[in-house]
Amino acid sequence: MNGLGALASFLGVLAVASSAAAWEPFRVENSHVADGNERLAAQDADGALHHYDQAVEQLPSEPGVHLDRGLALLEGGQLDEAIEEFERASRPPASRELRADALYDTGIAYYRQGDAAATEENHEEAQRLFREAADAFRRSLRLRPGNRDAGWNLELALRRLREQEEQQQEEDDQQQDDQEQDDQEQDDQEQDDQEQDDQEQDDQQQDDQQQDDQQQDDQQQNDQQQDDQQQDDQQQDDQQGGDQESDDEQESEQEGPQDGEGGEDGDQQPPPRQQEDPGSGTQERSLPPEHRRVLDALQDSEENLERHRARTRARQENRRVEQDW
Repeated sequence: MNGLGALASFLGVLAVASSAAAWEPFRVENSHVADGNERLAAQDADGALHHYDQAVEQLPSEPGVHLDRGLALLEGGQLDEAIEEFERASRPPASRELRADALYDTGIAYYRQGDAAATEENHEEAQRLFREAADAFRRSLRLRPGNRDAGWNLELALRRLREQEEQQQEEDDQQQDDQEQDDQEQDDQEQDDQEQDDQEQDDQQQDDQQQDDQQQDDQQQNDQQQDDQQQDDQQQDDQQGGDQESDDEQESEQEGPQDGEGGEDGDQQPPPRQQEDPGSGTQERSLPPEHRRVLDALQDSEENLERHRARTRARQENRRVEQDW
């Protein structure tokens, strides 16, 4: 049975799956391998996988069977299982050529996984997968030097790896810039909050100071009103004292003796000072000093007034001239 060159499309690039013979007809012939090769050539990956599964059960130690089964899995998009089958095919006692093909197909599977991760912008995972792909292509070249497909795919995997590293660096820089911007915005916000707190404290202090000033003004105004009230009360007391003194003088003039009354010489002795009632001394002493001074002045004024009147009448009588006619 001739080996089947199973080609796997590789995202529109020149990389292809292994074209190694999947079976060595001079060793053993198996109908399931032949049927699987036919279905894989017809691009029926599921049908080919069905036949390869039965072939693996019958020939579990044949590396070529695992290689063919891995190709069917690769075409069906089951990349993890395909990589496991390629790894089994790349171990001894597989031939050098078959191991080179298995490693080449391993690189194809890793590359497809890396491309899917890059599409999802999972740059770290994409870098890991492209490294695995490049490593598989290198190992295939060591076993089969000069393989142009393996060399081309190795260069392509390295380019995609650098591309993902650059994109990862850009994302890291962008994240750092965003973080710095967030930190700056946070610092600005904290500074604004601090300034607002300081302003509120200043406003509160100003309000407190204004309240204190207002209280002082109110207190000064109340003190001034009290002073004015005391002055008004003092003036009223003084005015009442003056009115009382004037009334006492008028009363004293009305109660004094008229002209011609008294003794022959016309002299009128001032009325004797009234004896102080021992009980009244307590009352006078209980009066304020200014009131006692007013009373004393009134009594002295009455005595002086009576004496002045007596002297005036005496002079008038001495000047009388009797008419002689």
